[in-house]
Amino acid sequence: MTDDAKQAWGLVGERFNALGKRIAEHYEASGDDREKAETEQALERAAKEVVAVLQRGAETVEKTFKDREAGRDLTEAFNALGEAITATAHQTGEAIRGPKHDEPPSSSDAGA
Repeated sequence: MTDDAKQAWGLVGERFNALGKRIAEHYEASGDDREKAETEQALERAAKEVVAVLQRGAETVEKTFKDREAGRDLTEAFNALGEAITATAHQTGEAIRGPKHDEPPSSSDAGA
């Protein structure tokens, strides 16, 4: 793996670690101490596992695909993955925040 790729995956790890810590901070306000600690540990483990799996996958793909077309396909696939993750995170954030006070609930919310 190139140094650029290693640095990029290192940054991914750092970002997921920071995300896990941020989520854990939000849980600090609720639940007992044992529950909070278990939640934080579970989030950090999950983030580390995701990063490890993605890194192993990237390394395997790099070893497998060396031609330009495969590289382009790989780039497009990871771009699509990034867009899907971003869209999911955005949608999840909106669901957590709930409807804005100045917006009526959507028709899909009415049946819930």
